[in-house]
Amino acid sequence: MLVSAAANDILLALAAFGLVLIPAVIIHELGHFIAARLVGINVLEFGIGFPPRVGRLFMLGETEFTLNWLPLGGFVRPLGEDMIGPASEDKVKRDRVSIERRRSGYVRIVSEREMLQLRGVDEGKMMSVNEAPALGRIFFMSAGAMANFVLALFLFFLVALIGLSLPVGGLSQIAAIPPGSMFYDSAAQAGDAIERINGERFADFAVFHEKLSAYQQDAIEFSLIRQETGENYSLTVKPDFAERSGLVQVMRVQEGSPAESAGIQAGDIIAEINRVPIPPSGDAAKTLLDATREFAGRPLPLTLDRELDDGSVERIAVVLSPRVNPPEGEGRLGLGIRSQFGLRDRTRFANAGYKRELIPQSIPDALSYSLRTTAETLKLIASIPGRLLDGSLSGRDARPISIIGISKIGGEFLQRSFSEGPGLMLNFIALISIFLGVSNLLPIPALDGGRIVFVLIEMLRGKPVDAKTEARIHQLGIMLLLALGLVIMVYDLINPPSIS
Repeated sequence: MLVSAAANDILLALAAFGLVLIPAVIIHELGHFIAARLVGINVLEFGIGFPPRVGRLFMLGETEFTLNWLPLGGFVRPLGEDMIGPASEDKVKRDRVSIERRRSGYVRIVSEREMLQLRGVDEGKMMSVNEAPALGRIFFMSAGAMANFVLALFLFFLVALIGLSLPVGGLSQIAAIPPGSMFYDSAAQAGDAIERINGERFADFAVFHEKLSAYQQDAIEFSLIRQETGENYSLTVKPDFAERSGLVQVMRVQEGSPAESAGIQAGDIIAEINRVPIPPSGDAAKTLLDATREFAGRPLPLTLDRELDDGSVERIAVVLSPRVNPPEGEGRLGLGIRSQFGLRDRTRFANAGYKRELIPQSIPDALSYSLRTTAETLKLIASIPGRLLDGSLSGRDARPISIIGISKIGGEFLQRSFSEGPGLMLNFIALISIFLGVSNLLPIPALDGGRIVFVLIEMLRGKPVDAKTEARIHQLGIMLLLALGLVIMVYDLINPPSIS
């Protein structure tokens, strides 16, 4: 069973690799190809995968489209540049073997310009990368990233057309069914969620228990969702909502927090704040949060109900002082909480969030969603360095991920998309495409951003950097990137990332 599960994970990761990384890289290179042709730069080869070569797919004008053995995306080979950086004619003649085979089978070594002549390109119309205007080169070098952003825009647009997961109503969970509860002898189980009252949805948890006050003596039909199976079912009960009380359930207690020092435990129910019962209307958790702000730095009395092993309930009074400046993500008390409310028969209901459904968007709304989501993603990426410096984002959360990690996470998204719809996977592909575009624009040698830096230096000093010097710098950069990539891959194997 474990072997089968592992094999399934590997297959999903491989499928995700093919669905996510390969198309994103090919689109990136297609952006370079289109930009080169717009600028006038000649392109000798568009490769799918990396050498060694399997063979030629077809010719498109002067450009040979090839299939290669290493399925790591693709590459564009423009005139005057190899995969690392600028290349001299001598190097081309020495290292490149012509792929032009005559019918006789004779193969001769030629330069790139001779190769283009064999393909029918007039020598006067040939343009290498270095011969293109500076702005044209910047456009060519940045076009891969722009293509990735366009791909993301299209995928987000497609996701919105298919349907966005939007809340269509609130969910209220049955948190406790003690003896004597109206649900005790029914088909309901603790953990099941109510989504309709007499066939009607409710906006949120607060509206749920406000609506119930209108059914003092009437029988109510609840539409529920079984927690374990997701099965829908209905039942009719005649509850007594005359006495309701707001409650706050403690989900977790942060180590070293005021709550832990006061002896509060996960599972406790907060019934009173500052010795006053929590109102039955509104959001109980918000009532507690408001009180922690008001009592920041001062003693705040809380009254708890704790269920004992024998089923009885013990009432406990504690006093604790909410922190004035709590650590990021911990809150003033150090509690994870959710709103509840209880009835006289000790039935408890908890806030279970929202019922969500896929709702297709109109073309204008889909376009708006696409632009907004792409902009928000770019803004989020731009904020990462600052958040690392101010401590609001940990290094662990911002860790780089290798192709192994991306494939593993992609496999998890792919598995979930079988039940949750294709939009989940399309969103992930769009995000990876944006990250690929941004990372390639970083001013690091061997990346597009690093090459753009050399063009900017040329514009400032009035002459280009020596081709051999630039090539050596790019070679050093690619060696460092490969070494870093290897380290990250090993780390991903030791500590595999996941959606969570």
